[in-house]
Amino acid sequence: MLPPDLPPTDYAALMAWFSTPRPNGSAAEAAVRRRLQAWLAGHGVPCQVQTFRLYPYFFEALGLWLILSRTLLAAAVWLRWGWPALPIALAGLLGGALDWTFGLPLVTWPGARRGENLLAAFEPAAKPATQEVVLSAHTDSKTELLDHRQRAFFVRLLPLGMALTLLVGLLGLADGLLADAAPAWARAAHLVAAGLSLPLVALAWGLGLNLALGRLSRPSAGAVDNGAACAVLAGLAQRLAAGQVPLQRTAVTLAFFTGEEANLQGSRAYVRGRDWRRPALAVNLELLGQPGGYVYWRRDALGFRSRPTAAAVNAALAAAVQEVTGRPAEEVDLINSDAASFLLRGIPAAVLGTRHPTWGLAGLHRPSDSLDRVDLARLPEAVEILSRFLQQVDRAWPPAGSGQP
Repeated sequence: MLPPDLPPTDYAALMAWFSTPRPNGSAAEAAVRRRLQAWLAGHGVPCQVQTFRLYPYFFEALGLWLILSRTLLAAAVWLRWGWPALPIALAGLLGGALDWTFGLPLVTWPGARRGENLLAAFEPAAKPATQEVVLSAHTDSKTELLDHRQRAFFVRLLPLGMALTLLVGLLGLADGLLADAAPAWARAAHLVAAGLSLPLVALAWGLGLNLALGRLSRPSAGAVDNGAACAVLAGLAQRLAAGQVPLQRTAVTLAFFTGEEANLQGSRAYVRGRDWRRPALAVNLELLGQPGGYVYWRRDALGFRSRPTAAAVNAALAAAVQEVTGRPAEEVDLINSDAASFLLRGIPAAVLGTRHPTWGLAGLHRPSDSLDRVDLARLPEAVEILSRFLQQVDRAWPPAGSGQP
């Protein structure tokens, strides 16, 4: 329940903004961010704006690169270009793996522009804070040809695709080197390379088209991923500004990240761009507001790197869920979310969300992610869960025996 002296948050109005397509770098995303900033200011929550270099067409560029580079490699081996096959293969690998895993914009630079994160900071009134909690959600939405769980079929095959790329390049090189000295061996290398190039091109085109053409298909409204979480953070900001979440030693930062759907660019810029001198932990919000039960994720991934989420933070979130709803939260396996940016920096982090009773954790990045999936009554419930979590952390963190700093 809301405190009696605090006007209720108009979640219907917030979700009217956060259930419209908001692709990275679009005018729609910028408009929603400006409306959110004005809404927060009107409720006594001034925001800081953190700017960074955003590559909004990250996955579109990556998809086109997959298609072009692997198709060129297949042409090189079929037409028996010889040694150029290996440089083409290596360029294809570097211009994807480095962008995705380390954020180096080798092929994803087209359309670069200024990105903006909104940050709202709250300090305890009585004395200086000795610890900090960062609560985050992302403002951008994304559309793909495939549901994100269907896309996982191709993502799981990426290591195989990378191995095939290198092998086809090496066989193309061998074909060229052996053409005069051992023509029979060169012919064998050519035939094997040509055969292996077929599944490689199929994988590249399957994943590449999904990434490259999403913006041209019927758009996702992004209501669950991740509009509802933004509305929950706005409601929590209203409570914090009104002093309705009493904290004695804990500073709270609410972070509205952009670029999550473009390889976590906003959260990576945030984590990289500030100091972490006082102990901190982070909770990222994903897929909130659905009518099913609450979930938290065991691991979070960025590129090929994944980290376990913080067990102590998961336990505290689960306790708050149990306290408010009377039902336990469920642990699920793997997600790719802004929490990974914190985990890779060594900051304890966790991810809280909900599971739809029909859709489960599927149907995202598609038109099925609409306002119909959101139960507005669940949004103030999530605010209450986070309020209890903050008070629990403020009373006793780190928990005894947790090993947390």
